[in-house]
Amino acid sequence: MLTERQQDTLTFIQHYIRDHGRSPLVAEIADGLGISSQGTTHRYIQALVNAGLLERNVGRTRGLQLINQHDDQPEQPILSVILPVMGKIAAGRLIEAIPDESEIDLGDMFSGSNRFVLKVNGDSMIDKAILSGDWVVIQSQQTARHGEIVVALVDGYDATLKTLLTNDDGTVTLMPANENYEPVTLAAERVSIQGIVVGQLRTYP
Repeated sequence: MLTERQQDTLTFIQHYIRDHGRSPLVAEIADGLGISSQGTTHRYIQALVNAGLLERNVGRTRGLQLINQHDDQPEQPILSVILPVMGKIAAGRLIEAIPDESEIDLGDMFSGSNRFVLKVNGDSMIDKAILSGDWVVIQSQQTARHGEIVVALVDGYDATLKTLLTNDDGTVTLMPANENYEPVTLAAERVSIQGIVVGQLRTYP
């Protein structure tokens, strides 16, 4: 038999996995349940593990997995790509390389609801360090703030990656980051925002 708080913890985890397709962090469980102590949350989680309702995959940032899931509860996709953080490296003056003990979960950094990835084709944003061939992570949304890098659809047809500038006269400017390209100023109603850039990926041969 579970206590009321243990049942609340289990229900929160079930709903989180259903809504997000991945398991929650301990901090997210504590916040969702209004618990100030993560130690208390760990005890609730351990009680669910002991009861055979939950499994903890050690070494994964989002390592909680439901046991005996019902058919209407999706299996958790493996989203984690964890790389060790080995320290800091100088890009300016020389500094001592100090080893670190932490890890970065790339899945945790870039995944999220309503996100997608686009491959960049062209060099109009090179002064923002976005190169042709890069992959940009986009948060799908229909609004953006002045100065954000956006995916914009012009006249419902032409899509482009540019910095959005909002002007006092009701127009917007799609600003490139390359002096070889001219900014384009249009009536706001001609521009439909498809999303904003929240991340960037690049590989080297």
